[in-house]
Amino acid sequence: MSGNNKFTHVLVPRHEVLSKEESERLLKELGVKVWQLPRIAQDDPAIRDLNAEVGQIVRVTRSSELVGEYEVYRLVVPSFSQKSASQKKEASAEAGSAKEAVGAKPAKRAKKGSKKAVDTKEVKAKSSRAKKGSSAKPNKKRKE
Repeated sequence: MSGNNKFTHVLVPRHEVLSKEESERLLKELGVKVWQLPRIAQDDPAIRDLNAEVGQIVRVTRSSELVGEYEVYRLVVPSFSQKSASQKKEASAEAGSAKEAVGAKPAKRAKKGSKKAVDTKEVKAKSSRAKKGSSAKPNKKRKE
């Protein structure tokens, strides 16, 4: 880790970026593809401190009273807060269409008595009859 390390606290696990050769050996040893590894965001404080690039594999060494030291591996992925160029274009297009829709009338809702309004109890009753294989309504018990 870097010289100006703010991650020296005892509860913060050690993070190391694997070399390309180590990464290939690890994937072969574990029998997994790179996309099957758990992920860690590039804007994670430990990853920022390491200056790890997207696509690199990071070894995280943790210590536990129960099992001692153990290693886990994470794939560095783009930060969740960063948007790709296509996502930025989509967001700006949506913002533009939202501005145009400000003056538009709100969508009409179906009236309670109209055919479009659906009673959820009625739907549930129909679906339960369909599951039983009967299209007829269930018989009510008669009082005798």
